[in-house]
Amino acid sequence: MRPLIVLAALLGALFAVRPAGVEAQTLEDLARSVEQGGGWVGIPIVAGEGSVSTPTVPTMGITLNGCVQVWGGHSGTWDIEARDLINQGRLAVKAAPGQSVPFTYTAGMRSQLTVDVAWSEPRDTTLLLWVGLERPGSSAPDACKPTEG
Repeated sequence: MRPLIVLAALLGALFAVRPAGVEAQTLEDLARSVEQGGGWVGIPIVAGEGSVSTPTVPTMGITLNGCVQVWGGHSGTWDIEARDLINQGRLAVKAAPGQSVPFTYTAGMRSQLTVDVAWSEPRDTTLLLWVGLERPGSSAPDACKPTEG
């Protein structure tokens, strides 16, 4: 299991970032995110590392497929580990800016996410992640292609 859908639902509720036409999501935007095919979220990074935990939210056993992508304006490489503490789901990836990483996630009735990030550069920034979602039977754009928001 790969818990990245929870990124769109939960991290967006904690962080709002708006660089150059990119807009982060709020928890209330989850339904709209699924309908629109995804959105941008931000994670604060201090001295090359960041860690966030989210509250427990209902996820109703939904299964989603999609992609996550580090914003192309970043540099270096990013080690991202997302864990769903309730459902024992885990995803660990090393991603370069602009690289799409596909995922599939089947949530339980509830989810709680912890995300740990390590950047190859020991500086401060906000990591911007595109979390794209496929919609079955839709002619929506490719989930791996970020939109401007």
